[in-house]
Amino acid sequence: MRVPLTVQILFLVLAAGALAACDAIAPTTPAHASNAPSSVPDTSPEPTPGATPTATEATPGTPTQQPTTAPPPEPLVLGGTWVKPSAGGTLTSYTTTLSARPTAIGDGVTTFSKVVFSATWAGAAKKVVCKATEPGKNGVWGCKPNLLALGVPPGKVTFTFDVHGVGVPVARSPDGPRQISYAVKPPRPTNPRLQQIEQPDYERGDDHPLLHRVRWSAPAGYADKFLVYETFECPRPSTKENSGKPCFVAGTPVDTSRLELRAKASGDARSVKVRLWEGECVAGHGTILLRARNAYGKSVFAIVEAAPIIWVPPGVVIC
Repeated sequence: MRVPLTVQILFLVLAAGALAACDAIAPTTPAHASNAPSSVPDTSPEPTPGATPTATEATPGTPTQQPTTAPPPEPLVLGGTWVKPSAGGTLTSYTTTLSARPTAIGDGVTTFSKVVFSATWAGAAKKVVCKATEPGKNGVWGCKPNLLALGVPPGKVTFTFDVHGVGVPVARSPDGPRQISYAVKPPRPTNPRLQQIEQPDYERGDDHPLLHRVRWSAPAGYADKFLVYETFECPRPSTKENSGKPCFVAGTPVDTSRLELRAKASGDARSVKVRLWEGECVAGHGTILLRARNAYGKSVFAIVEAAPIIWVPPGVVIC
């Protein structure tokens, strides 16, 4: 039987399609295998143009960053500032207040232990005058020296202070010196006494003042002159109860208009001769007073010897 041409053509088309499908699903034969590793898709993102490289990427021409080093600690340094006295001030009393405010700058801590105040003056070496061992309520360290007791004479005085702390070097005069004028009157002479040198001869009829010596004590450098006076004033009442008591005691006011100057002595003297009357039946001389003087004034009077209060009963005649 003869196959029609159209059927033959249709058969050839179907056969060709079947062969093509078999080739597409055929497994790879060993002859087609490769020794190269299997290709893995690259999922990393493409670098963005102009982006900064990451820390793991080396940038050509950039030096490697070195680790930073901490600066060494600053040493702890003590200091301080003056509070009192004021520079160029004038002091008119024997005692004064010296004070300062200590400071500490740098790394670390310390405890202030004391502030030492010193003074110097003409012809003298530096001398410690007082020490502050604790602060006041306002954080200021201060103390009160008695310059008279320390032998500081009137004139220019220069103060300094040093700050001490635990475990750190001492700060020597951290705020510099402070100079003041110590302008004080001399103190009252102490331990005054009168000694009679000549003895009268009443049988011979002595009628002239007799030689005496006045002695006293006083601090050096305070007086320019010592002045000896006599007064016949007796401020205390002349009564029977007061008879024989001294005309002058400590605190008795002195009428300077009734003083008679009997002797002068230099500031470094501690005695002077003076002539006084001595009576045969009662003391012939009056009250003997002594005072010191300098450029800033005069001292309070010291009583060398006070005349006694004399009370004479009515109708009684003495001598």
